[in-house]
Amino acid sequence: MDKYTAELNKAVGSNLGRVLEADGTQALRLRCVAYPQSGPHYADAVLVSATSLTLSIDGVADSTVGSSGVLAFATYTTLGALVDAINVSANWEAEIVAGLRTDAVNGSELLARSTSTFRMYEEIAIYQDSSDSGVYRLAFCIEANQPFAKTRGQENNDHRAVFKRCLSLVNTSGGEATTITLYEVKKDHASSLRTLASWAGTDNTEKDTGEDSAPIAGNYGNDLLLILTSTGWVDSGAYLKVIAGVE
Repeated sequence: MDKYTAELNKAVGSNLGRVLEADGTQALRLRCVAYPQSGPHYADAVLVSATSLTLSIDGVADSTVGSSGVLAFATYTTLGALVDAINVSANWEAEIVAGLRTDAVNGSELLARSTSTFRMYEEIAIYQDSSDSGVYRLAFCIEANQPFAKTRGQENNDHRAVFKRCLSLVNTSGGEATTITLYEVKKDHASSLRTLASWAGTDNTEKDTGEDSAPIAGNYGNDLLLILTSTGWVDSGAYLKVIAGVE
């Protein structure tokens, strides 16, 4: 990297703090791009947990997506398959956020979403059910790129994501141990490239990775995925507090 780029990265480097509570993990983001943003048109995304996601424009199911606008989770069983099916249509764009392409969506892993219309190009979130059987997790993605950079073809390899600290608390259903794992992933989230760090936690006790710990950075252009998991917990009171940044 040349001196100019290094100095620019330092100048634009940013810190962020985020608190995730139960059902706060953003599995994917999507938006409708069928019409200009300034127009009167609107879109909708209705999700029935473990069943389907229906995308519509101006109150009519969009036939360019899935089967007459319906993306059945029996057919599109993973986040990767679901995102690919959405991006086939020129009317929509979708990206995986805090997850991997292999993550299942056909067993109540995604939270239901009722009718809630949004404007063209407005970004909306589809969330994970943090207490779904077999999942029990909160996850956060520290991104080196801007939203929809991949689908717009605007990859940015001049910045990298940096993890600094996290605190978490989970009241498990039976005293189970918890684990926090930090992965490095490509923008397409096809799989984890490598595990950067892991911390063990205990039931109903706040886990702090440490204020004095050295920051952990991924390679330029990649994302960092932080996942808090357990074999079971009670949603009430569960949280993941993340301090991170991009440089």
